Amino acid sequence: MPTRSSSRLAALLLLLAGPVHAHEAHDADGGERLSVIGGIGLMSLHADDPYPRPRLPGVLEAGSPRADDRRDGLDYAEIGLRARFTDQLQGYLKIGHHGGRDARNETEEAWLDGHIEPLTDHRASLRAGRQLVPLGLLNPVHAHAWDFGIAPLALRAAVNESWRADGFKADWNFPGGWSAGLGAWRNQGFPGADAGGLKLVTARGGWRNDSLRIEAGYANVNADGRALLSTGNMGHTHSVPSCTRIASDRVCFFGTAQLLTLAARWQPAESRYWMGGEWWIKREDGRLDSINGSPAYTGTLNGGWLDAGWRPAQGWETILRIERAVARHDLVGANAGLVANQSGIAESGHALRAIGAVVQWRPADGHRLAAEWHREQGSGPTNNVYLLRYQFLFEKGLF
Repeated sequence: MPTRSSSRLAALLLLLAGPVHAHEAHDADGGERLSVIGGIGLMSLHADDPYPRPRLPGVLEAGSPRADDRRDGLDYAEIGLRARFTDQLQGYLKIGHHGGRDARNETEEAWLDGHIEPLTDHRASLRAGRQLVPLGLLNPVHAHAWDFGIAPLALRAAVNESWRADGFKADWNFPGGWSAGLGAWRNQGFPGADAGGLKLVTARGGWRNDSLRIEAGYANVNADGRALLSTGNMGHTHSVPSCTRIASDRVCFFGTAQLLTLAARWQPAESRYWMGGEWWIKREDGRLDSINGSPAYTGTLNGGWLDAGWRPAQGWETILRIERAVARHDLVGANAGLVANQSGIAESGHALRAIGAVVQWRPADGHRLAAEWHREQGSGPTNNVYLLRYQFLFEKGLF
């Protein structure tokens, strides 16, 4: 059920939206100097078995096992500001409240962005602050704006569904549709650990034209002290517990994680059909510490998804998604089997598969209704998941 604070936030959003149309969005380069942004999402999530799974079978995750989130009610409420200080400098701040068992408030994004055009058909930009890590095509998009409300299995296994951090990213757009970028970040979430300093570095490159976009990315993150708890449960969070102590319910990873992504989206001009997909590869090297031992550890994850979309009429869209992910692990040292069992990775190498479909309707600007179904297969019983969503979004220029 929505909390009192979330009810007040929702009421504030409706009050702000009242004098305007349902959605009054302005482009970042538009005429408004300051805009207020708001949104609210309602959901109804049901499944044959508890969802999400407490742990993905055979995948080395972090934190506590995930809590069952089957419920009806508030998904999120968010409010923010967009400021355009000059034609070359803008800022963005967004705060969100997430409903559910572990209701919480978060500063989801807070950044300054500046750009220059040093050469003809060249554009250089620098963004500093809290932002989504630029890997693939889906992760840089806020989850509230995704076509599917349920994250791909590979994305949960690789980065706990989405990845954001505090840091800097620099991008350069070249003629011919080419672009490249670098980033340095203070990471606090999975697959890294809560560590001081800029211990996450990223690189990306891409190309696009009127119908095709291709994106490749790389990340290297220090994960010293990343804890996995074998007891308790909690909702989705971007933080991970610390390893200041080793206890019977805790396994700590010390090492590095490297990620490689490849993504593409194709939609011919004027076509009602499109296709897109991503593939994520993650490799982790280090050791696992527990009360049972400290074996050397190497783990790999390969997974991705393929989407096919169709827009049959104005405001309507249906999308089919096919997914696959496989994790493999190698532990060497005393009591390696005990540590693998404690970490939930003893039975790896089996593919996790899913198929999903969504039908979404946008009856008016700022409003979206979506119904989706997923069928997940892997170790254990097959689970059918059903999700209904309503989302309202507006942006109102103040001056």
